[in-house]
Parts: sequence; structure tokens; C-alpha cells
Amino acid sequence: MTDTSLKNGFLLPLALLSLLVVSIIAMNGFTYIQHHTTLLTQGESSVKINLQQQKFALLALENDTPVHPDISTQQVTLSGVYNLSFVKARDVHNKNYIIEEQVSIVRRLLSLCANKPELTEPIIEYLKTASDVAIGFGLIDLLNELSVPLETGVAVLPCLRILPRSYKLNLALASDITLQAYFDLSASSARLLGSNLANGIIPNHAGVISFLTKYHKGVDFSASLRNTSISARLDHKAMVLNFKGDTFAYLDSILDREGDWIKNRNFFLWTPMN
Repeated sequence: MTDTSLKNGFLLPLALLSLLVVSIIAMNGFTYIQHHTTLLTQGESSVKINLQQQKFALLALENDTPVHPDISTQQVTLSGVYNLSFVKARDVHNKNYIIEEQVSIVRRLLSLCANKPELTEPIIEYLKTASDVAIGFGLIDLLNELSVPLETGVAVLPCLRILPRSYKLNLALASDITLQAYFDLSASSARLLGSNLANGIIPNHAGVISFLTKYHKGVDFSASLRNTSISARLDHKAMVLNFKGDTFAYLDSILDREGDWIKNRNFFLWTPMN
């Protein structure tokens, strides 16, 4: 798969994740999903459902294709999506503090990507008091914690992700909107930067700095660039599962330190048993 095709994979969440979040938030989040799954077990063994879900989860980890003709999948590239963990850091006394430069990035991103800049403050307030992000807590969880309205969740889901801070923003796989917000560029300049990254014209951080100095004289981007990488390698992906065209699961997987794909957060709206 080429860099360009991977980067284009960012566009999939606009349709696929919006469809999923409509279902999830409309059902009042993961708590309702668990209850809904419990009701479904009245006609099916919960053990069988769990085993079926494990099989679907394995598909995502192995990037495999289901054998059932009524089940289809779509792959979503998430490595190029902004990680909200960049907003918070620790000082020399091991106390958390908020990085104002990153807050500005989040506000620009929510404005450009979702037209929801007013959500910046609730997100930052939540991050101030929340513990460090651990594997297994995703953006859908955060949206539910904040009681985000349905239409807002639909708009925001393709714009942000939340993972441990070690999962960097892969600039080579980032959308033009993400690049525009992250480096405070015009739309045309962000498109040019994205094209140069995807085509290998800009292969490293030195090239990014050289590009940015043309638009931001005297600005030091070294701190922001520490949160980024430039690579064709994925470390975060998702698989959307459909049964006869209806979405029933969103399987979020990340690459661990050993280079193995592991489950981050899986959501099942329901589980086909045929």
C-alpha cells in the first residue's frame, strides 16, 4: 500500500465513523450497548456471542477478510489523526500541566475539521483532571464522558483520537486539515505540505522545518515536531464491520512496543451469529 493510499484512508472516517457514532451515541453510549448485548443473549448463549466477537476481533488484528458473504469490512487509517494526549505533559515535579500551544491546535482543528471550536474547553477541562490515558480508552468514551450531543459527536469523531502520548501524529498519513491546524497554515500551504510529505519530497523533520520557515518566520516548531513522525508505517487502525450493509462493529487496534497489533477499544452494536 502506498503512502498516498494510506493517507487517503483518513477520508473513510468521515463516512464510516460518522455512521458508527450515530448508532453508538443514539444508544446512549457503551453502557447501553452492554445492556443491549445482554438482551440479545436471551435467544443466544452469551458464550457463543463472546466467541463470535473474538473471531471478529481477530480479523482486525490480522487484517483478514471475513468468509461470510454477507459481512464486509472497511479499513480506517488512524495514525495521521491528532492525539489529544499531546495537550498534557509533566513538569520536573511530576505534576501535570496543559500546553497552551497544543490547546490552540485543538481549537483550530475542531474549528476546521468539525466547526465545533466550542468543544475545546470541555475537552481541556476533562484532560486537566483525568489520569494519564491508558490503552482501552478511546474518543467515543471521551465523548460519552462529556455528554456530547449526537450531531457534535458525528462531526468530531474523524478529527481527534486519544491514546497514550507515545502514539505520535504521523505527518505522512495526516489529512491536509490536520496539517493546516497543527502548523497554523493556509489551506493551500497545507495541501502543498501534505503532497510533499506523501511523495517523499519532504522525508524528515528537517524538511518540514525548512518548509515551515517560509510561512512562519522565527517560529520554533521543535517542541511540536517531537509529537510527530514521518513514516509509511501504521501504528493505529480501525476496522468497520457491516452485515448486509448495516454497521455492527468498530474494532480499534494499535501497535504495541513489540510490534504486534493488539486491541485498543472494540465496540459491538450487535453481533451477527449466522
